[in-house]
Amino acid sequence: MLSLMGRLATLLVTVALLASACSLGSLFDSGPVVTIGAIYPLSGPQAKGGREELGGVKAALEVAQRQGVARAARVRLQVIDVETPDQAVAAVDRLIDSYHVQAIVGSYGSSLAVAASARADQRHTVYLETGAVADDVTHGKSYVFRTVATGSTLGRMAAQFTEKVLMPKLNLAPASTRVVIVHTNDFYGRSVAGGEEAEAAAAGIRAVTRIEYDPHAYDPAAVAAQIAAARPDFLWDVSYLDDGVAVWKQVLALHVTLRAAVGTSSAFCMPDFQKRLGDQALGVYAADKPDEVAAAGALSVAGRALLAQAVARFAADNHGQPMEIPGVAGFVGGWTLFHDMLPKAGPNLTGDGLRAAALAVDVPSGDEINGAGIRFASPGSPDAGQNRRAAAVVGQWQAGGVMAIVFPNAYANGTANLGMGG
Repeated sequence: MLSLMGRLATLLVTVALLASACSLGSLFDSGPVVTIGAIYPLSGPQAKGGREELGGVKAALEVAQRQGVARAARVRLQVIDVETPDQAVAAVDRLIDSYHVQAIVGSYGSSLAVAASARADQRHTVYLETGAVADDVTHGKSYVFRTVATGSTLGRMAAQFTEKVLMPKLNLAPASTRVVIVHTNDFYGRSVAGGEEAEAAAAGIRAVTRIEYDPHAYDPAAVAAQIAAARPDFLWDVSYLDDGVAVWKQVLALHVTLRAAVGTSSAFCMPDFQKRLGDQALGVYAADKPDEVAAAGALSVAGRALLAQAVARFAADNHGQPMEIPGVAGFVGGWTLFHDMLPKAGPNLTGDGLRAAALAVDVPSGDEINGAGIRFASPGSPDAGQNRRAAAVVGQWQAGGVMAIVFPNAYANGTANLGMGG
């Protein structure tokens, strides 16, 4: 047995080692506060999605802090609520000039994202888009990155699902298939519709009619009448929640005969779409980013472990609320910034340092909580700054108000059912 002096010496050495470890840990994550700007619509018509996406970003930061990720303990989010593109531009300037942010995340809405990302790029400040899908967000920019799929990718996904799943089930040949694309007249609507039209052409579907409308000034009955006049087999809808619900109600009221309807992103996929329509939403499809209930096989072991932490953290911060699509997208974007970029951006966290860190991120598909990976397209590429490993799926509203993922097979947790309710 050790003598009293020996035990005392051992205790002192142990205390010294623990103190040293604590000092090293503090030194490793010591330094000035890292201020990250966050621009989201927290009021107005897009508020629900904006709040959920920001909630995902916050959950990612908390998980990174709990895991002891370098610099995460020093991160402070400076959040600004915006509703219009002009407000988004002003928010970027305020974040840079008044709060001296190292980077900015945002922004859920495509019109906000296009404006904010352009201004951040002009200011040589890294902007990470966590949810908006308009292709224009990253085009021609050097300091802008996006972790989610583009609008044209979602459009192509809707068209591919129609071609590869629905048309074979219905014994329809491309040459005899008729499609109507109804879409909003903004960055979001035109990006998705462009992808749908391009994919339809590649598949040999020639009878494609595009109907464009202003989501702030439109007549849903007139839009539905135009859809009916085109006599489509399939409707591909690119709308927001309020106008998407209004147009769909009129389509049903006119008894327009459709084989199927496939929406995208900001309307048909949202839980409120089903809540407002009830059985009238049955059978409707939607192409979007995955939520937290994709098939387990789409995630790696690391991805499933991270998903469990993300879901628990998000629920704890949001009164038990599940992580829907915006929350999951926000987490993936936030995790990319806090876990993969900030620790590797150099000692001074300059815009160029963060940009280099972003371009070096290489996360395999399946490691993110939605089954995605992260690899940003390099400068000079047509899609520079876009995550080429972003995930996209097609879901269907089925009995019990459940959105089942039905395409692609790697993500599917259900099977596509022909026929629509209402």
